Amino acid sequence: MFATLRGLARGLLDAALPQTCIACGTWIPAESGVACPACRAELLLDLDRPACRRCGRTLPPEAIHPGGCARCRTEHFWNVSGVARAGLYGKRMRSLLVDLKHRGDERNGVFAAELLVAAVRRQAWAAEIEGLAPVPMHWLRRLQRPCDHARILAEHVGRRLGLPLVRLVRRVRHTPSQTGLPSKHARFANVRGCFAPAGGLRGLATWPARGPRVRGRTVCIVDNLMLSGATVCEVAKVLRAAGARRVYAAVVARPAAPGDAPTSAGGAIGVGADAEAGPAAPSA
Repeated sequence: MFATLRGLARGLLDAALPQTCIACGTWIPAESGVACPACRAELLLDLDRPACRRCGRTLPPEAIHPGGCARCRTEHFWNVSGVARAGLYGKRMRSLLVDLKHRGDERNGVFAAELLVAAVRRQAWAAEIEGLAPVPMHWLRRLQRPCDHARILAEHVGRRLGLPLVRLVRRVRHTPSQTGLPSKHARFANVRGCFAPAGGLRGLATWPARGPRVRGRTVCIVDNLMLSGATVCEVAKVLRAAGARRVYAAVVARPAAPGDAPTSAGGAIGVGADAEAGPAAPSA
């Protein structure tokens, strides 16, 4: 209902005022979609950049191997079978995701989901997925945010791919945002024990969290972005403990983290402690 009202309000606003690009804010004709040609081209270009199939890092082709890249093959915590990512965290992608997360812009969610659908369809494991599990938001955090961005993305991706949205995990502990934490160790410590198996939630197709219908299923975690992988790996722990056969992840952006091999992607924002000082920086 609320989504319908938001869509109606957006339509009335577009009829009364010129539409702006969701990434750069320039005025664009309503019939041109939600992004200007330049922003659309750059965001789509990121889909073609070589990335590790196991962890989603954007890397030079020579750094990517069948079993993963040099980084994720040494990360013993890595418990997802593969990651689909739509792009890096460049200026346009940052604007797209920040407006979704902190302003609840529905148009951004739809466009970001389109990018994510394209990224998932490129994966060899796309046909294995049986359900989408958005990273859950604690109810206190939900009071502070205009929307549940992971759920919005998962809903739109699910419609496009014909997959059910399933609530298998709930957030049981409210923690400080990952934004600004100085190290990978701090990020993992911050989310450790934050998630637990969940029951049903009205409006979502649900599998019993510890029942036979979960055991043997292949689930894909959905979120807006991934930096260290702490949040996704912690959610994957719960899914694996519940009996999931295989766990994948789909994220709109995977920023370059400190220590990653350099890429040729100009304008990408590497996210370290300094880059995360602002309120709109990533938190995964």
